[in-house]
Amino acid sequence: MNMNPRPTKARGSILIIVIWAIAVLAVIVGGTQVVCYRMAAVGAKNLEQVQARWAARAGVEQVIAVLSYNLENPNPSDALAIVRDLEDTAVGRTGTGTWEITHVMDGQLYLGPMDESSKLNINTVSMNEMTEMDLDGLSQDVIDAIIDWRDEDDEVSLMGAEEDFYRNRNLNYEPRNSDLKSVAEMELIAGVWPESLRGPDTRLINNFDTSDTLEPGWGEYFTAYTNTRGLTEEGLPRFRLDDAEESEIAEYFGLTDDQASSVKSFATSGNDVKLESIIAQGIADAGSSSGGRSTRRTGLSTQGSNASQDSENDALLTLAQHRMILDEGWIGELEDVKPGRINLNTASLKALETVFSFEPTLAEDVMTLRSSREGGITSILDLLETGRISAEILGAVGHRLTTSGTVFAITSRGRSTNGDIETAMFVVVDRSSLPIQILEYREE
Repeated sequence: MNMNPRPTKARGSILIIVIWAIAVLAVIVGGTQVVCYRMAAVGAKNLEQVQARWAARAGVEQVIAVLSYNLENPNPSDALAIVRDLEDTAVGRTGTGTWEITHVMDGQLYLGPMDESSKLNINTVSMNEMTEMDLDGLSQDVIDAIIDWRDEDDEVSLMGAEEDFYRNRNLNYEPRNSDLKSVAEMELIAGVWPESLRGPDTRLINNFDTSDTLEPGWGEYFTAYTNTRGLTEEGLPRFRLDDAEESEIAEYFGLTDDQASSVKSFATSGNDVKLESIIAQGIADAGSSSGGRSTRRTGLSTQGSNASQDSENDALLTLAQHRMILDEGWIGELEDVKPGRINLNTASLKALETVFSFEPTLAEDVMTLRSSREGGITSILDLLETGRISAEILGAVGHRLTTSGTVFAITSRGRSTNGDIETAMFVVVDRSSLPIQILEYREE
């Protein structure tokens, strides 16, 4: 018998080759599946991130819409209406995600954006006030350096620092010698440590873990964004008292000739005269603790205008007239932008105590007053109702006070509906006029 093993060996070799081919193909298919799976996973995560980002952006746009609406439709009798509207829209949903807008104040988490007017403007706080605040790390040498940074001259304060200090340390900058543009800029100032400035709010976004045991940073009390412009609550140009004729003042505000003459004389009495100081001249109906807000555009109030006045008080304004002038009057160029004021309706107790540093207990009276009024404090003249804040006191500090905020810091956190990815946006907006202006934009 002729037995030939070669065909069997050939078939065995072919089988081995086939098995190896199948194995290689299996590896290739498996690898391809892994790569595709990973790409799909990455794609899904990217999609979730995009969804979270646009959810956060939707929250920002919602705030801007609310601010725009309230600017076009102000509620003079309710200073807290805008705060409630912002709280109501602080949590929302898009088709693919959700957003939540919060801020931290006095260690408590609140819904809605931060009213930057609840803080003290670092460009207006005096040396003595910073000392009285007694903040951790805010020593006298640091305070002097801050003053030197923002003042216009090159003269060094007692323990401060001017251009030579920064140049001798090979730093590539020098003092601004003007208003700071942001709180973060303070870290450039000699002696300022990030830990003291930021505290638990390491990103300076008005948001942090409230269970953190760290002391609050200075950023919780200071801002550089707030400003005062020559615009009314409706975003319209104010009336320049120092540039108008007495007859124009009388017609616009419904004043007598004697009152108009007194207002004109006050408005032109100096280069740095503050409009609110007019209150210190006296109020004709000082015994009245309230008065409706009215303006020329909405129809003049007759309250007090027909009341009998003693001949010696003919030039004094009534409470209602004071309100009208503070609401729509202005001294100086309308284009002037001045460092902002603190909002009596949202300011912290510490901020109020700083403004009333000569009598800090008055801050508690302000807190009591605003909590007793459903619509909040609608005019700085409402402070006369406390009984302890006189026209003289109000005339001295009134230029640092307001009853509404114009700059808001929005910390919006977006989350995808189908995932756990979160994106944060920090946007600072100014609602002084339309369209709303974005002052800062950051994505975390």
